[in-house]
Amino acid sequence: MQLTVNGIDTFVATGGRSFDPSLPAVVMLHGAGFDHSTWALHSRWFAHHGYSVLAPDLPAHGRSSGKPLPTIADMADWTAALIAAAGAPKAKLVGHSMGSLIALETAARHADKVSGLSLIGTAATMTVGARSPESRRGRRP
Repeated sequence: MQLTVNGIDTFVATGGRSFDPSLPAVVMLHGAGFDHSTWALHSRWFAHHGYSVLAPDLPAHGRSSGKPLPTIADMADWTAALIAAAGAPKAKLVGHSMGSLIALETAARHADKVSGLSLIGTAATMTVGARSPESRRGRRP
């Protein structure tokens, strides 16, 4: 299906079923340089098991137009706008690699739009907190 998200003509795969905003929504976010086809089997399974699926081609990827969004924060804001453009109140986000960073940032910036996260192939810098096992042993990474 085609959606306009923040003025960008966006291709969104739906797993072979029409998007129904009354069902729980799942947004599948691909990694850098990939497109919706990364999620072909996953999106089909969810779409045929009680979910509405949005597997977009990010701007300037695959069949979507526009220029590449320069930051993860920009892509997170765009993802929140995608959810709104589809008419879903909120969605579970599934992200691979860069898509997982987008999912994390979307949850942080737009918590009202996110009902859950699934992150695949994620790498992120973490600060050791005062309650972590590492800090209790006096080690810092």
